[in-house]
Amino acid sequence: MTDRSISPPFAIPVRRLVAGLAGVFALSAAYIAPAATASAETVLAMHVEEQTSWVQNFNPFDLGGRRQTTMDFVYEPLVIFNDYDGGKPIWRLATAFKYSDDLKSITYTLRDGVKWSDGQPLTSADMKFTIELMLKNPAVDTVGVGESVASVEAPSATEVKINLKDVDTHFPEALADLAVVPEHIWKDVGDPLAFKNEHPVGSGPMTEIRRFTPQVYEQCRNPNYWDAASLHIDCLKLPQIAGNDQMLALLPEGSLDWFGSFLPEIDKTYVALDPEHNGYWQPPAETISYQMNFKTTNPGNAEAFADINFRHAFSLALDRKSMVDIAGYGYPVVNEHASGLPPRFDSWRNKAAEGPLDEWMTYDLDKANKVLDDAGYKKGDDGFRTTPSGKPISFAIIVPNGWTDWIDAVQIATEGLRKIGINASVQTPEYEQWQKQILEGSLDAIMNSRADGPTPFRGYYQSLSTAFAGRVTSAPSRYSNPELDKIFDAYRKATSDEERHKLFDQVQLIIATDLPVIAVFNGPTWYQYSTKRFTGWVTKDDPVMNPENHDNNRMRLMHLLRLKPVQ
Repeated sequence: MTDRSISPPFAIPVRRLVAGLAGVFALSAAYIAPAATASAETVLAMHVEEQTSWVQNFNPFDLGGRRQTTMDFVYEPLVIFNDYDGGKPIWRLATAFKYSDDLKSITYTLRDGVKWSDGQPLTSADMKFTIELMLKNPAVDTVGVGESVASVEAPSATEVKINLKDVDTHFPEALADLAVVPEHIWKDVGDPLAFKNEHPVGSGPMTEIRRFTPQVYEQCRNPNYWDAASLHIDCLKLPQIAGNDQMLALLPEGSLDWFGSFLPEIDKTYVALDPEHNGYWQPPAETISYQMNFKTTNPGNAEAFADINFRHAFSLALDRKSMVDIAGYGYPVVNEHASGLPPRFDSWRNKAAEGPLDEWMTYDLDKANKVLDDAGYKKGDDGFRTTPSGKPISFAIIVPNGWTDWIDAVQIATEGLRKIGINASVQTPEYEQWQKQILEGSLDAIMNSRADGPTPFRGYYQSLSTAFAGRVTSAPSRYSNPELDKIFDAYRKATSDEERHKLFDQVQLIIATDLPVIAVFNGPTWYQYSTKRFTGWVTKDDPVMNPENHDNNRMRLMHLLRLKPVQ
C-alpha cells in the first residue's frame, strides 16, 4: 500500500449553542468561582450548554442526552482539522492515515503508548471495536460509518485498516467526530445507547468526574493523559446555567472563565464589568434556517410542507432584517440567498443558483398571500388557511427555552406567517428535549443551525442527504432528494478541487430551486473569556482557530491546551 495524493475537503462541524432560560435566578459564586485548594489546583469555570438540571451522562453515542464535555475532554479525537487553517490536520490519537492506491481502503496509524484513564493500553482493537459497534447498532452510528464502511481490520496494535464500500475521499472528515471507546468497558454494555457512562474511562485530558450534583459538576485531569505536558488545567467546573437571562444576572460575579452566550450590548453587559480582563470575539458562523419536517405525521402540515408554493410563501413572510436587528441586536448577518450559502464561502458561490431564485428571500407579505391564493390555500372564518385539499395547517416552531435571541426571531417569524393566514406558533422545550425531538422526528418545524467547516460540503451533506436524515441534530427536516443524493455521492468520490466545485454548483442549484430549508441569517460565533485567572485565549488578534467551547467544535481541545493559569 502506498500513499495516494488527494485533497479531501476536511471540515469541522460547528454547532451554535447559546445560553438559555427566560427566567432569571441568581447563582451563588461560592460553587462557581474556581477556589484555591491545598494543592493549588487550577480550576477553569466554563459554560458549554444550557440545562435546568445536570444529569450524569457521558455516553458519547447519546447525542440528545450526553453532557457536552464528553467529546474532546473525555474522548479525544483521532485527528482535528482546523477550519481556520484550511483544514490542516492536527494529529491526536492518530498520527497519520493513508489511502490505498484504489482509494477503497484507508489505514490509520494510532499514537503508540497511549493509555486509557484507567491505565489500560489504547490500541487498534479499541478503534476496531468502536466502528464495529456502530455497524452493528445503527442507533449509535453518530458519524455515518454504516454508509461507507464495509469492514475493519487491525493489522497491528497501532494500525486500523478500514475497507470502504466505495471510493470516499471525504471519509476522514466524517471520522473526525468518532469517539473511540475502550473495548474492555463497552463490550459488556447491553444497550450502548441507553448506557449513562456515569464514570467514564476515556482518552482525553479531563476524564475524572470528581463531583456531580444537579447544579454543578467537576471534571478533572486524566491521570494517564498522553499529552499531560501540554495540559495546565487540573479541573473544569461546570455550573448549571439555564439561559441568557440567568447568565446576565451571573456576570457581575466574574466567576466564569470561558463561555459562549448571546449577550445583548455585550460591551456594556460584559466588557464594562471588568474592562481589564473581560473579552470576546464573535467571527461569522454558520447559516441559521427554518426547517420543516417532511416526515411529519400531521396530514395538513405534511401536504403544505411538501408544496414548493407553501415554502416560497413561508420564506416571503420572514422579516429577516428585524430578526437580525431586533432579536439579534445586529450581531448576525442576513442571508439573502435561497442556497443558504454562508458569506465566508464566496469562492464556492454559484451565481446560477441566485438571481431570480433569490426573489423568495425578500420580505413581501402581499406576494406571499398571492402565492398561497393562487395555489389554492383558502382562508377560513378564523383567518387561517387550509391546504388545497382542505386540511387544516397548524404547527409550532420549536426553539430551546432560554435562547432569548432565537425565541425573539421565531416570534417575528410566526407573526409574519400568521399575517398570511398560516397558523404558526412558538414552542420552547428544554434544550435536551429539543435535541431529542430533532433525533426522534417528533416536531413540525424548527429554527436550527447547520454545521460548516473549511468547505461548505459537510454542512449540506449532513443536513440534507437521505443518509443523515434524522441521524444528526442538524438534519431535522428529514429531506430526501435522489438527485441530490447522487451529487453528494459523486462529490465524495471526487479527487480534485475543480471537480468538487462543479458538483457543489449543482448542490446549490438544487437547494435554491427546491428550497427544502429556508435560510434567514448567519449568526456570529459565541465566545467570551476572562483573562483574570488564565492566559492563552484565542482572540481576534490571534485568530488561529474556532474559539468556541461548544460541543462539536473539536478545536476546543486545542484551545484548552493553550490555556495557563495567571502567575
